[in-house]
Order: sequence, then C-alpha cells, then structure tokens
Amino acid sequence: MTPTLPDPLRNLKWLLVAVLATGALPLFAQPLAGSSNLEQLLAAADSARVSYNWSVALENYQEAYDINEDEELLPLIARMNYELRDVAAGIRGYTRAFRKTEASDTTHNLDRFYFGRLLKMDRQYDEAVTYLQNFLQFNRDTVLGQLARVEIEGARMYRDAPTETGEVELELLDRSVNTVWSEYSPVLSPDGNTLYFATVKSSSAVELIDANDSERFIRIFRSEKSDEGDWQRPEPLEVEVNRPGIHTANPNVSADGRRLYYNRLLMNSNKVDQAKIYYSDVADDGWRSGNPVSGINSDDYLALQPATGELFGNEVLFFVSDMPGGFGGLDIYYATYEGDGRYASPVNLGPTINTVGDETTPFYFDGTLYFSTNGRPTMGGTDLFYSSWNGSAWSEPTNMGPGFNSSVDDQSLSIYNDGLVGFMTSNRPGEGRSVKSQTCCDDIYAFEIPRLYANLVVGLFNTDRQPLNNGTIQLQPIRNGRSVGSGNQKTREDGNRFDFGLDLETEYRIVATHPGYFPDTVELSTLGLQESKNFEQVFFLRVDPSTIPVYDTIQLEESIALENILYDLDKSNIRPDAEGDLQVLADLMKEYPELVIELSSHTDYRGEDRYNQNLSQRRADAARRWLIAKGGIEAARIKFAGYGETQPLQVSERLAMRTGGVFSAGDVLTPEYIDALPTNEQRELAHQLNRRTEFKVLEGPTEIIIRRDVIERVIDGSDRNAQPRDGGAAAAREPISPMSSLHGKPAAEIAGLPILTFDRRSVDLGPVRQGEKKEFTYTFTNRGEVPAKVMLIQACDCTTVSHDDSRVYQPGDSGTIQVTFDSTEKEAAETLGIDIFLEQSHPTGQPVTEMIEYRFDIVE
Repeated sequence: MTPTLPDPLRNLKWLLVAVLATGALPLFAQPLAGSSNLEQLLAAADSARVSYNWSVALENYQEAYDINEDEELLPLIARMNYELRDVAAGIRGYTRAFRKTEASDTTHNLDRFYFGRLLKMDRQYDEAVTYLQNFLQFNRDTVLGQLARVEIEGARMYRDAPTETGEVELELLDRSVNTVWSEYSPVLSPDGNTLYFATVKSSSAVELIDANDSERFIRIFRSEKSDEGDWQRPEPLEVEVNRPGIHTANPNVSADGRRLYYNRLLMNSNKVDQAKIYYSDVADDGWRSGNPVSGINSDDYLALQPATGELFGNEVLFFVSDMPGGFGGLDIYYATYEGDGRYASPVNLGPTINTVGDETTPFYFDGTLYFSTNGRPTMGGTDLFYSSWNGSAWSEPTNMGPGFNSSVDDQSLSIYNDGLVGFMTSNRPGEGRSVKSQTCCDDIYAFEIPRLYANLVVGLFNTDRQPLNNGTIQLQPIRNGRSVGSGNQKTREDGNRFDFGLDLETEYRIVATHPGYFPDTVELSTLGLQESKNFEQVFFLRVDPSTIPVYDTIQLEESIALENILYDLDKSNIRPDAEGDLQVLADLMKEYPELVIELSSHTDYRGEDRYNQNLSQRRADAARRWLIAKGGIEAARIKFAGYGETQPLQVSERLAMRTGGVFSAGDVLTPEYIDALPTNEQRELAHQLNRRTEFKVLEGPTEIIIRRDVIERVIDGSDRNAQPRDGGAAAAREPISPMSSLHGKPAAEIAGLPILTFDRRSVDLGPVRQGEKKEFTYTFTNRGEVPAKVMLIQACDCTTVSHDDSRVYQPGDSGTIQVTFDSTEKEAAETLGIDIFLEQSHPTGQPVTEMIEYRFDIVE
C-alpha cells in the first residue's frame, strides 16, 4: 500500500496556519478503538490525514501498523508526528522508516525533506544536511527545492551558533498563564498592566465540536499585573469579543489603547476555512462589540494576525495573508487606515520581507518590523527576524539570534517601553507543560534585554592547534576561590566551540576536559564591568601519554591469564562478571581466524589434589563452552585442560609492576614461597593469582599484536587492586575502585595521594516520574595517608550537587555529597556520572578524579 500525500506546498502553507490557529488542540474524529478491521483503520486514517486531523490519523495509522507491521506506514506515522510538532517522535519514526532505504530510492523522497527539518530542529545539523541534499537530488518541485536549500544554509550557518547568550533574558510565564495547550500572540496594553493573548482554557483533552461550550474554542484572555508584578489568573474577554462557537485569536492593541484588533476564524476540521480581522473600540465597561475591518477581509483569502503600525506618516495595519499575487504561502501586507474602520487596498511588503516560505506574526515598534519566517536561513524551525524602515524602504531582515531563537519555532514577538522588554512565544523544550510532547505547543515567554551583559565563548584545541570535539567545559561560579552553586556544564560531540551567558558581578572558574588529555583551568570575572563584553577563552590541551595505546606482542606458547574469570565456591558455571574477559578473547580469535588455543584452569594448593584437579577441569570446560556457544568460536580451535594446583604461577614483569612490588619478575608462587610471605594479605593475593584461567597460543601466527591496555584490563595475571608489600597501613587498604583515577596505578605513583572510598559508587533510583525530583547522598572516607580537598564536582544540568568545597579531609575523615536529580528534561532510562576533581594531582599533573553515578527509569 502506498497512500497518496497531499500537495506539499498546500500542506506547508496550511501547517503554519493550523499551528498559529489551533496549535496542538485535540482533533475532531476518533480512531476506531479496538477495531481489527485493517481496511477501516486505514480509510479512517487517510480521511483524517487529508482533512488535517493529524492526531486521529496518527492513532489509526499506528493501530494499523500494530496489526500488520506494514513498513509503508512508518513514513506516514512519522509525518503525522511532524505535523503535530513532536520532534522526538518524528525523528524516531523516520529513523525506522529509512533504516533499510537506499539513498537512490525515491519512493518517499518528500519525507526526506520533513526528516531533514526535524533533524535540524533537534540540532542534528550534519544529519539534516545529508537528508536535505539527498532530497534535492530527486526533487522536481521548484518551491520545495528553494525551501530545502534555505534549510541547508541555515543548518550550516547555525551549526556552531551559541545556544545561550547574556544579551537576552527569557522568562517562561508561570502556569497561571501558560497551559498544556498553545498560547498565541501575547501583547501588552499601553499602560503595561494588562497582557492579552489567545488560548484554549480546557481542563481535559476534549474535541472542539460543541458550539455551546465556549471553553472548547480559542478565546482571547487578559491577565492583570498585581502590585507585586506577577501576572494574575487570566480571564476571557466578554462575548462582545469572544463570540460563542467561533475561534477568536491573534489580539493586537492600538498604540493609544482604545482599539483591539483580532481574528475570528471558521474551522473545517483542523483547517482554517476563513480568517477575518475584527476590531472593538473601548468603552467604560470594556470592549464594545466587534466589527469587521473594511477593505481587507475577503471570503477568497485569509487575513490573519493584525498589527498596528505607521508608514509614510500614516496609521497602517500590518497583517498576514495568502491572497493571490504573493511571493509564497503566507506573506505580510499592510493597509493604510482611512477612518471609520475603513482601510485602503492591501499592499504586499515586497521581496525584501516576503519569501517563498511563510512570513507570519508581524509586530511594529518604533520604525522596526518584527516577524517570524521559515523562508530564510534559520536556526531550526521558524525564527524571529527584524527589518528597519528608513522612510521609503525596508532593510534586509536580520535574524534576532540565539536567545530569541531556538532550534524549533519562535514567533509572535512584541516589544515595549524603550525596546528592551516584551513577549514572544516558542515551543522550545523547557519547563512548560504540553498536551502531547515537549515541542508540540507554544508557551509565552517574557524577555528583557539587559543594558549591560557579558558572554563567554570557549574554543577547545590540542597543542597542535587542531580542534577537539567531544570535550567538556565546566563553568563554575566561585567566591573567595570556592565553588558556589551548581555551575553550567556543556559537552559537544559535534564541535569545539562552547557559548555561555555570564552573570554580572560574578567570578568564574572554567575547567576544560577531554578524554585522553590533561584538563586545564582558568578564572575570569565580571566584577565591576562598566560596559558589555564578550569574553573569549581558548584552551590548548596537552595529551595525557598514559592514554596513548601501547601494543604488546603475545608469543607462541606464552600463557596469558584471564584475570576476571571468577567462579563461585565449588562451582564451575561462568558468572556474568566473567563474560567480558571471554568476549575479548573471542574477539581476538576472530581477528586471528587461524588461531588455536588451549584453555587451562588452575587452583591454589589448598584442598585435596583430586578435588582441585576435577574442579579445574570443569571450569576450563565451562570457559570453552561459553566461547563456542556465545563467542561463536569453532570447537576445534579450543583445547582445554585442568591442572589443579600442579602449575603455580610464574610472575611476569608486567604482573610484578602491576602488583606494585609485592612480587618480583620470575617469582614462582609455590606453596613454600607463599607460606614465607610476611603478611596474610600478601598470601591471600598469591592464592588468588594461582586460582586462574589461562589461554595459550598452540597454533597460528608466531606473534599476536594486542593493545597493552587490553592486556592490563582483561587478559593479565594481576590483581588490579593489589597493594604494595609494606606490611603497614597500605596493605590493609580497601581495593581501589575502577571508578577512581588511582585504580591500577603502581604503588610509587599512589604514594602521597589521598584515596577516597565510598559507601556506594552507584545509586539505582528505580522508576522516576518525569518532572519528579530525587535527593540522595554519597558518603566517602579518605583512606589515604595525606589530606584530601575537593577542587570541583562536575555533573549534568539535571544534577545539582551540594558539598563543602572548603573542607580539608584528613586521613580517616569522612564527608558527604548531596545530590538532587531533576527529571523534567528526561524521557528515557539513563545512567549519569558525577566527576569529582581533587586538588591533589598524579605525577603527570592530572588531578586525582573519582567518579560516582546513578541510574533511573522514566515512567509516566
């Protein structure tokens, strides 16, 4: 089955109208719940789709797919999520739809265009460009071709654009104003005390079909400002403006506050059939009954989003229309006011403003026109632009940049007073509530443009001046050299530029880290700043030599111990924690397909000889069977043998180094040798090393090259947590966790450093509801012989960490780290790490670091 898509340009045109008019409102039809009739489901879905009932179409297509798993339905499901502005679900759907599709397959070429847009809205700019370019290879539609090229240009322009800036401060209005539905067109009364906007105030997801229930229609609301400056609970305007059974939207107040302009909309399903501009004059008891403006409205085209202004010394009304003769789907026009509610013939603002895309939500202030468009290079969906009027012509529109614009849709900017405060709407993910997804619905944001601001841009490079992707920058406020607050951390996999908006009168510590490099730290201050400033900081990180892979050679007949092949007492089954070693061995055998090995198992000398022999045989066989069944290795390539206690381990140079001098190269761990060791801890370590599983190369290449860190981590005969043979406190230390940078380091390197042990390194929060906050604590103790001091704790934005960074922990002292997890932005299970940097450093100069982590599952 290959359902027919509606005309793409017509669909693009109506999409934005529907968003502005109804946003993510619930739709009119209902799916055939529980129906198993596939044809009925598909017919209902197709009917809902062509009538713009995206939600109903999505439910029916999804139910049909659940029945027959027809992959031809996947692009339609993804497309419906695109129309509903569910960016995450749309990307997931298109990813599934295109997973088996060749680049030359043109069956769903139009969907590549939508997929590219969604990827761009998710800031996956490189992937977006790939799909949009692929779309252009087979596209034959001129307008869509122009739009795709604009999308590509925007993706390239804004790929490395900052995501925050100190030049604008946005504040999401609270829940008394913003609801789970979309809010549109916020405008302020001239006295600054009344906010007008449009929305649906409904307590549940209901259908917009009951003309007698005014709450089920879009209405204009007003919210009054309290004496404390808060916006109070909104109330709908009277029936003189909000006519029952008619959608009323897009308010705009004249400069003198005596006239209210707005739209009355007639809907056919989720499609705007008619949009006309009305106005109401003010009276002592409120707004008078609305009248249609004369000279603009028509039954043949839409007249949307009125905004008062001035051109050529005359009062004009800007508005949006799809009337014939325009440059694209929706253009901005103006009409000159002639008095008594009459306007002259509409005039298109021309190609300087209008494009082949959609220009919407105009607002005029002090010689400048603000508007939103998707017909120019944008950061994501629709962006806010401005253009200045010089008395005879408009300037080339300018993107309002980060802060105002995001990767999704930013619209309806209104500006007041001296041009430094105002309102706008956006469906950007954040603290708002939405009826379907994080990006389905628009919320109102207040903004303020500071007269004084500071920004920071950080570049991350290596010492050869090559950019470093996948780095992390931690911006930490400090006071008297100590950390305050949670800071701001950013990690980028696709670039090396990091942008931050800075607070005034604040000192900061900036920490740059990157895997395989030594971290670097600088400090800056905005104290006493007299003028706005953009700070720049470039880090050139030095390579950590310890992270550079070193390769070793395994010789024929050389025995290599598999350290983590551990067994429960008197058992030979392979434990889950042993499978990592066996998988590395399986991978090695796949890399060298001619390799034939012997697996051997050994025990210590305690216990009866016959028992040890049989147990070692069973354990070697268990490892062999795992390699065959799960590793995919042919049985003929694996011999096995159990040697019991008959072959005590001979210590290699590598093992001698790893145990920090407890044993010397060439030592053989015989019963006599072990019994002569001075401490019980050292004797237990020797027994553990004797209880080993080894592999030996019997046939194949005479030399096998393998990375040393793999040998040291997996196929090595050492105990990674062994302590040096000093017979003192060090021998009694707890094993060093693999989540510590001290793990596996030689004793000489650990000497003189603090060693932190934690009551727990991992916390499982279990099921967490989205938006819920969880608090928990880690407790640690300094088991080292020198004091410890925490320099910095890094965590993601959703994690708030509390710790007294001024405290010095003497040997034996304990401390706590309080953690608060905010799940608001999380949608799926995840494990998150927290990095703790100590002021003490390794001999290489790298700070001692400890890691703790927690995991959670997100539930509805």
